[in-house]
Amino acid sequence: MSFSEVLKETVDKVNGAVSSMILAVDGIVVEEYVSERLIDLTGLGAEASAMIRDISSAAENLGLGEAGEFSIISDRCGIIMRRINSEYFMALVLRPDGNYGKGRFILKTAIPKIEGEF
Repeated sequence: MSFSEVLKETVDKVNGAVSSMILAVDGIVVEEYVSERLIDLTGLGAEASAMIRDISSAAENLGLGEAGEFSIISDRCGIIMRRINSEYFMALVLRPDGNYGKGRFILKTAIPKIEGEF
């Protein structure tokens, strides 16, 4: 299954999901799928680099190990990010009323479909 197929399937399976993307820890977007543009995904990629670094550092400082998933929920949208491997993440963007629990589950099941490509 191609990256674009997995990204589209991820958005299609989650009520309220509007876009998904694969990004490197340095913020470079590898692939994206957008059904509705709630936020600038290029900007998200750039900001994600700093977030990943900060969250990873905090998790290590707290003795939690490697951060595997994190979310940002705001009044405009929600973003769920899940680690693919040490260099890449997959992100899902949802409307505020989206199904975040299902989004987390679908991200978890989507990762094995693409992780072999990295």
